[in-house]
Amino acid sequence: MSTQEVEFPCPACGTVNSIAEAKVPESGEIRCGQCGETVALHQGSRPVSGTHQIPGSSLPPSPSRITDTLIRVEEYAEQAAAESSEEISCPQCGHRFPLEEGQGGASTVLVVEDTDFFLHLATEVLGRRFRTIGVRTVAEARQVLATSPVHLVVLDLTLPDAEGTEVLRALPRPGIPVLIYTSRDETSLLGPEWQALSSLGASDVIHKGINIEDALLRKAEELLARQSVV
Repeated sequence: MSTQEVEFPCPACGTVNSIAEAKVPESGEIRCGQCGETVALHQGSRPVSGTHQIPGSSLPPSPSRITDTLIRVEEYAEQAAAESSEEISCPQCGHRFPLEEGQGGASTVLVVEDTDFFLHLATEVLGRRFRTIGVRTVAEARQVLATSPVHLVVLDLTLPDAEGTEVLRALPRPGIPVLIYTSRDETSLLGPEWQALSSLGASDVIHKGINIEDALLRKAEELLARQSVV
C-alpha cells in the first residue's frame, strides 16, 4: 500500500522536505532535515506533487518540478492587504511569513554558478541577509534578469552554455553591481582582462574557496550599499 508524502519548504534554508502523511505529529511542527529549523505545517496542508517557492529560499525548484503550485507573492498580495495581521498566508500550503519578507525590504541577489557546491554555498551565505535566486546557465540568468528585479549579480565566468560575460551583456539597466565569482588564478584577472570585464559592468571579484563566507557577505553588502547611494 502506497504512503502519501507531504512536501513542505523550509523558510529558513529553502530545502523542500517530505514526510509520510501518517507521521505528521499532531502539533504540526516538523524539523527541517537540512538546517534543523522547526517548520509549522498548516492544518489544511495536503499532499502535493510540486514545490512551493517561499520568498527567501536559497535555491529555486528544479525546472522539472515547476508546476502550477509554484506560488508567487503577487498572486496573494491582495489577500495580504485585506488581512489585519502583518503576515501573508500562502493559499496553497498555508505557510505564513512576515509581509515585509514577501514584499520589499531585502535586496534580491542572483547567483549564476554551475557547480552545485559553490552555488549552494553562495545562496546559503547570502540568503542569511538577502533574497537569493540560484541559476546554473546563461539562459536561466537572462530569463531571471528579464522577469525579476535583481539588485546584485554574483557571476561565475565559465558556464555550460556560454561565457559569463554574456550575462553582463544581458543586464537590463546600468548600475547593477556584479561580483565576479571565480576559481581562476588571481593574476589572470589583472590588467586588460579585468578592464574588459569592468567595461561590461563587473564591479569586484571574489575567488572561490572553502572559507569565503565572511568575505562573500561583506563584498555583497558593500556593493549594495554603494549602489544605494549612487
